[in-house]
Amino acid sequence: MNTKSEDKKISRRSFLYSSIILSTGFFSYPAMSVAARVQSLSRDTYPDIGLALGSGGANGLAHIPVLETLDELKIKPAVISGTSIGAIIGVLYASGYSGHELRKMALDLFAPDESLFGSWWDRLTGAGLSGLLSPGLGDGVLLDATGIMEFIQKKIRVKYFEDLDIPVKIVAADYWRKKQVVFSSGEIIPAVNASMAVPGLFAPVEFQGRLLVDGAVVNPVPYDLLLDECDFLVAVDVSGVKKKVNEGRPSYLDSIFSTFEIMQQAIMDEKLKQRPPDIYLRPEIIDVRLINFLEVQNILEQAEPARIQLKALLREMLEIHAEK
Repeated sequence: MNTKSEDKKISRRSFLYSSIILSTGFFSYPAMSVAARVQSLSRDTYPDIGLALGSGGANGLAHIPVLETLDELKIKPAVISGTSIGAIIGVLYASGYSGHELRKMALDLFAPDESLFGSWWDRLTGAGLSGLLSPGLGDGVLLDATGIMEFIQKKIRVKYFEDLDIPVKIVAADYWRKKQVVFSSGEIIPAVNASMAVPGLFAPVEFQGRLLVDGAVVNPVPYDLLLDECDFLVAVDVSGVKKKVNEGRPSYLDSIFSTFEIMQQAIMDEKLKQRPPDIYLRPEIIDVRLINFLEVQNILEQAEPARIQLKALLREMLEIHAEK
């Protein structure tokens, strides 16, 4: 691969003086001096890089190219935080899977079956989660997550946070107390289950004396958990972009999911005004519904421009640090 043509050179001025939102076409938040951050690091110590992986349902598959970029540059995060799909991919990566292995897993898992015998549930919902998710209407919710939790447990092959190769922080929300809950020790699966319990889609999770729901309702991209724990911070927002404007009222599912996304965007707007991360990456994933995992190939392709920009930025950061 021709890296010179692939990695468009980002000017040193734009790198040094901008906190960048990548692949959305605009710069909407006050700049932080990335140069100051890099120059303040110890000359002899490799910078601790934190990685925050956000919520976004199927769009979260766009986290995979980010992880592939880190692997290619031989960057191992010192710590990872994740919400919802970000929590799932974060613990898989922290358990030892490479970005390339996660790509293969996703492509295999969500390959559409267009045959007559393909899953009726997949055809109805467009989810691509046959065998992992089953209808949960009898419990007052749309889906039962038991299958996917068993799948994740089998894949990570460890039970406790302490056994992961990279420390991970997972965000959920306490339903009754209306507060953020952060898990970084103890059992992994209940924490992941709670973090992805989208209201109306999955049932709330009872764990450690709390009733927990999706962490995205309080912290969609939990980079703030890592601000004081690393030298350099990359946050990945996979909330996606809606461009289609449909006439009439939204469907039941679209109403739930789109309202959820509006809330998350409002939270992120306020967080970014206060203290943005060093790199805020937002791949432009267009018009993919929350549970449409059958769009895996499309999502990965749409994330490619952001991956290229991130790779160039991280190379600049490493070069500046090496020149010190």
